[in-house]
Amino acid sequence: MSIRRDYIDTAIGQIHYRSSGDSRLGVPLILLHQVPSSSAMYDALLTELAEDYWMIAPDMPGFGGSDPLPGSITIEAIAKVFHEALSNLGVSQCYLFGHHTGASVAVQLEYDFPGVCKKMALSGPTLLNDSLRELLPTISCAFPVQEDGSHLIQMWQRIRGKDNDAPLSISQRETLLGIELGERYPDAYMAVIAQDYATQLAAIQCPTLIFAGTQDPLYGQLDDALALLSQGTRKEIKDGRTYGCERDADKMAVLLKDFFQ
Repeated sequence: MSIRRDYIDTAIGQIHYRSSGDSRLGVPLILLHQVPSSSAMYDALLTELAEDYWMIAPDMPGFGGSDPLPGSITIEAIAKVFHEALSNLGVSQCYLFGHHTGASVAVQLEYDFPGVCKKMALSGPTLLNDSLRELLPTISCAFPVQEDGSHLIQMWQRIRGKDNDAPLSISQRETLLGIELGERYPDAYMAVIAQDYATQLAAIQCPTLIFAGTQDPLYGQLDDALALLSQGTRKEIKDGRTYGCERDADKMAVLLKDFFQ
């Protein structure tokens, strides 16, 4: 089944999204991407699960093909736009899946609009410890445009360093998306730091699956995140890394299908 691409109007402009599956399959599965990526990172999962779910993968405001927020980036503002976009698509309740930054937005969405999420799955929940809070501003700084193009090499090295065994096509796509953000590159990372994720996670009442690849930089946060959840389940993917939604799409599809069904 093919992946479709479209736009939905919101108060801040157009939100671009990918979709697959049949809307008659029932409660839709919403997939929220990490940064600096876009919904393109979900092409594999949109294909793997197309026979089982109607899926919608939106681009965050200012990422991929979506219009940017008019003001500063906050996780709350992103969640508000997504709630409006889903409402405009006729979605009142859904399954939510978020990876890294997408896991931040997923929790914020259910926290601000309780009941919109029937079940939630979080890959690499962003329950940051002190060391991660200190590290994140350093590893997410912007690279100003240089006459000699050295900023292009710097971005490539940053993205490649996240997983130097990843297919070059993934690294190239992510590098180009990061370059396109320019000076806005750090903004979403700073929004994740500012989010009171622990308080929000503890307030979530729907069944929630948390997992990560054992080589994912957020793998170490799983146990602390699980302890905050009232209906939490913990899983892991052996040797999975940052781009697990693509590199381990078959394993992730099994986890999600088992949990949501």
